Amino acid sequence: MTDTAARSPVLLIVDPDLQARNAIETALERRFGQDYQVVTVASAEAALETLTRLASANEDVALVAAELHLEGAEGVELLERAHVLHPHAMRALLLGMDQRGTRIPFGALPAVQTATALGRIDLTLLKGWVTPEEWLYPTVQTALSAWTRTNRPHHEVVRIVGERWSPASHRLRDSLTRNTVPIGFYAIESDEGRRLVERYNLDLERLPAVILHSDSVLYSPTVVEVAEAIGVHNSPAQDLYDVAIVGAGPAGLAAGVYGASEGLRTIVIECESIGGQAGSSSLIRNYLGFPRGVSGDELTFRAWEQMLVFGAQFAFTEPATGLIARDKERVILLENGDEVRARTVVIAAGVSYRRLGIPSLDRLIGAGVFYGTAGSEARAVAGENAYVIGGANSAGQAALNLAKYAARVTLLIRGQSLQAGMSDYLIKQMDSTPNISVRTTTQVVDAYGGQRLEGLLLEERQTGAREEAQAAAVFVLIGAEPRTDWLHEAVERDDRGFILTGGDVASERWPVDRPPLAFETSLPGVFAVGDVRHGSVKRVAGAVGEGSVAIGSVHQYLAELERTTTGRHP
Repeated sequence: MTDTAARSPVLLIVDPDLQARNAIETALERRFGQDYQVVTVASAEAALETLTRLASANEDVALVAAELHLEGAEGVELLERAHVLHPHAMRALLLGMDQRGTRIPFGALPAVQTATALGRIDLTLLKGWVTPEEWLYPTVQTALSAWTRTNRPHHEVVRIVGERWSPASHRLRDSLTRNTVPIGFYAIESDEGRRLVERYNLDLERLPAVILHSDSVLYSPTVVEVAEAIGVHNSPAQDLYDVAIVGAGPAGLAAGVYGASEGLRTIVIECESIGGQAGSSSLIRNYLGFPRGVSGDELTFRAWEQMLVFGAQFAFTEPATGLIARDKERVILLENGDEVRARTVVIAAGVSYRRLGIPSLDRLIGAGVFYGTAGSEARAVAGENAYVIGGANSAGQAALNLAKYAARVTLLIRGQSLQAGMSDYLIKQMDSTPNISVRTTTQVVDAYGGQRLEGLLLEERQTGAREEAQAAAVFVLIGAEPRTDWLHEAVERDDRGFILTGGDVASERWPVDRPPLAFETSLPGVFAVGDVRHGSVKRVAGAVGEGSVAIGSVHQYLAELERTTTGRHP
């Protein structure tokens, strides 16, 4: 084994079946051998010896694939023990193809269901195939791509230099990460950070600094300024659109895909991040068509790309400040004075995380205190104690993602159990993750720390007992508020600010003879979809469904508008 091979990440195959083991080894060597070591063993004992040796030598393991039934241990049990030694390795269960030729053999389905529900495996691999191009390579490539994105150097569109726990640095890298911009962050105290400071003669009083591919430098820029610098449109390029969509979360992206694919002149505008809250989810397990789960950023980036291919325009704009009706046009007013003119508008502005309202916490936002999942910060808590506040799915996903890096993750909820607000599969996964604990009837009442968070003051709600807890980071996910303040009185909203649509619109607010169309607001030609809408189901699939269905109502409205303009009647 050469030195180069020794430094290559390992793909470990564990299977007592010599013929199957040799077939997989040959296939993987042919496809991945230039970049990975392919190591095969016949038993759980040999696998553990190999994994222990690799861990002692600090060698990377990218994938461990184990046959379901092994001598002396079950494959799932081995994968659990492998996860302790190499927590970042992808875990695959090797299954023999049955007579039906299905991707999940029915005979192994109970074992796969249990292992998946408890988060003990990441994927399944079939053996006994005729050609690896059909059954093996696509699945392995997906797993290795996911591993590489997390564990290997990657292409960087921009490099950010700043203080690791600076709120300004956090806001910038979090926004760019959520917008799927490939970035590199270099703390000024790191070797590479110091090298970049010297090479570009960076002004330390104006950090964070963003270094572009042109070698030009932006100091403390907004995400809109960075977007403009790397060539993303930040203003409408057309005088009048058929439909303007406010917000690029799942609902807005779905509306963009369907609007553009059906021939409408479509624009989607966004002022914060593509994907919205869903884009920051580390793994969405219950979205249709992704049996192994899909990260929020991958799902929403695919939708964004699909929308662009169909011909929709995307603009990363200043925030919207108003919506007005101007004759037969609907006009979105932007903070910088620009206008987006369209014949119809779909509001998919989503929601923002609710704040705790504790001054000591708010003082440390971005310096250990994060509202939302803040996926870009997960690696920064390696070996530390992290807390998650919240009892919904987003909190469970955040806890599981953090547990890959943090020494211990504690989930805090005010209620007495998780069952009321969290999906069963997430509860089971957390129960089976040894470094995650759940504390019920507990709340944060204070925080302490100088330049960054150092600890939390916790209160047991039933007894009033308080205790201090050391904490490097806390992620707050306690519900959300609709992003509708900018609408003022343009459309009717409920007492919490969510937009009323369809049959929920008050009759006295509805100005025309026909009833409101599906998802239509109190202003004809303006529709609302997704989390921002009163009565919506707070699920990614629900938002996608609403965004796509609303385009049908847009077509109906435009047809009606055409009839009234030309004087034709049905």
